[in-house]
Order: sequence, then structure tokens, then C-alpha cells
Amino acid sequence: MATFDLCAVCALPFHDELRWQVMFEETDEDVTTSEAPVHEICGLYAAQICPFVSSPYARLSRGDGRKGERRSELVVLSGYRATRAVYGKASGIQSDAVLHFDMGGYVRRHVLRTREDAVAAYSTALATEVPMELDQQEQQLVDLLCSPTELEGEDSGAVMAGAAWHVGAGFCTGVAQVQGLGRYNAHPYTTIAVQALKDRTVHELANDFADEYSRAAMQWLSTRNRVPSVLAVWRRDGRRRFGHLLKPVASQGNSAERRKTQRKKQSAARRNNRR
Repeated sequence: MATFDLCAVCALPFHDELRWQVMFEETDEDVTTSEAPVHEICGLYAAQICPFVSSPYARLSRGDGRKGERRSELVVLSGYRATRAVYGKASGIQSDAVLHFDMGGYVRRHVLRTREDAVAAYSTALATEVPMELDQQEQQLVDLLCSPTELEGEDSGAVMAGAAWHVGAGFCTGVAQVQGLGRYNAHPYTTIAVQALKDRTVHELANDFADEYSRAAMQWLSTRNRVPSVLAVWRRDGRRRFGHLLKPVASQGNSAERRKTQRKKQSAARRNNRR
């Protein structure tokens, strides 16, 4: 979701839309949450059909600390301009780390106190909803993520997580400690992620990668005029951390050019000396 900037409900991408978070209190401040953002219409849909959101009697957790706890009667959907950062860290509830999403630039909210409030807000949003247009690479990612894999029992989300790691998620702070993602923190995932920091490698893998999920991810990456801001930060951090592995090819070429230029200068000097 974070790598390709996708909604956590419908899996379609964010473009210029606000990013919405389901909360249980009103605040105008930036927030940090362990939930990926959603589209407005998707959040309002969830407010009606998701038990955790729609019912104050829904259990928050099986853990002893929150088991059977009744949540607030109030459901708040808050819209933000941006997902400012995504990183892995301990949540204080699960034993493993989870992804955290820093949301910034609060704009507006829906305050839902009853089911009727949720139905009315959803109906209003649905009446003005404009169908989203996806380019070919975006549609390919969504189709793969939302379809059964060729292997029986294989989770397309887990396979796409490997593709996300390849294009830059492997450089997310704390990602290796996030539950379920530690298996990607090894060769060949880490090796490919470093190599994919080079544009030339991305274009090559977009054509030749054997795995269709990672190939689709590379095709998506190679056709972006601007990658999502969170992914841009991860890739920039990756280049900083692994610059020593990325420079040799370029530096060798530059060194060869410098040596060639130096030899020409030396030859010219020798010719001048003979005169």
C-alpha cells in the first residue's frame, strides 16, 4: 500500500485525492496510525459494513489488555493532504513491529454518530464520485494484487510485497522487523533492491524479470514521472546507504575517460617537446 500509494480498501491508487483515516476522536493535528490511508468513499463504505468501525461492541483485540473493550460511540473520518512518512516500529500491542503512517495536512472530517449518519454521508459522496482513470501500469498492479495467483493457496499480497521490496520498500526504516516481512530481508530481494536504485537496471528488469509481479512493479516504476513521496524517500535513502555499491561502474567509466584524456594531453605535450 505504501510503496505503490494504494488505498487499503479498494487497492486503487491515490492521485490528488485526500487520504482518509478512520479514528474515534476529533483532532485537527497531524496523526500517526498503524492503518494505511483510504479514499473518502472507501472509508464511508467501511463505516457501514466493517464491524470494527460500524459497531461499538466489536472487540478491538483478542489480547488481554483490550479484549471485550467497547470503543467510542463516535466514528471520525479525517482527510489529510499527504502521507508524510511510513516506517516500522513496535506498536505497543503486537509483539512484532508494524508499519506506522504519519499523516499530515488535515483538511476536513466526517463525524458519524449513528448508522444513519454513515448512510447519509456515503450517499452524498457516492452521488459526486468520479470514476478513477488508471494508466496501463497502475491497472496491471491492481489487477495482479486483487486476483488469485497461479499457485494454489498463494497470497497475491505476499507476492506483491516482494515486488514492493524490490522497487524500494526494502529501504523503509524498520521494515525488516515488521511482522511477515523479515523473510524479504535476504538475498535475492536485498540484492535486487540495491540494483534497482539504478534507472538502467529498472528498465532492464521491466522487460526481463521472470516474476510477473516484480516485472509489473518495475514497469510501473520505469514509467512514473514522479514516484509517490514515501517511495521517493526510501529510494533516496537507499542510494545514500549503498552509494559505494552503485558508484564503481560509473567511477570506472569516468576513470577510463580521465586516463584517456590524460594520455592525450601527455601525447600532445611530448609532440610539443619534440618540436
